[in-house]
Amino acid sequence: MELEELKQKILSLPLVDRRRLLKDIEKHDVTAGSPRAQASRRHLLDNMMGECPHCGHTKYVRFGKDKGAQRYKCKSCKRSFTEYTGTWMAGLHKKDKIDAYLALMVEEKSLDKIKDALCINKKTAFDWRHKILASLSETGKDDFTGITESDETFFFNSEKGREVTGRNAIKRGGLTKKERNR
Repeated sequence: MELEELKQKILSLPLVDRRRLLKDIEKHDVTAGSPRAQASRRHLLDNMMGECPHCGHTKYVRFGKDKGAQRYKCKSCKRSFTEYTGTWMAGLHKKDKIDAYLALMVEEKSLDKIKDALCINKKTAFDWRHKILASLSETGKDDFTGITESDETFFFNSEKGREVTGRNAIKRGGLTKKERNR
């Protein structure tokens, strides 16, 4: 089918159907192509604003590509890393679905709805959610400074395995206090 024929077919649709088609195309474009979650990290590293995840050095060079991911080599520790090393995205196989997953997670969709929408396993959806939440909880960790006061400290004390003193031992098969007092 030629481009002009396709245009004519689209224009022949009712306005409501054209708008729905446009929304579907826009939604598809957001999930396809270069994902935004990955592009931001690559932008930092390509413009030398990042650092080596192994030693923290800021001098590194591009070092080829690995399965579509840009590799870098640190000039200090001589180790290589990708744009995903040290992030929650490291080790994920379906990186093209990350942005769609994040959008569904923001919409508070259940794991079942996410797995159906993205055609992934429920365990994958579960693991991704926990990786994301764990990385978010790490971002707010700052060093604590200030004054700390404590009034009381309680320690649990177990007497298991010690000899019983000050009371009669409880034996198996014996009578309870109620049964003895009858």
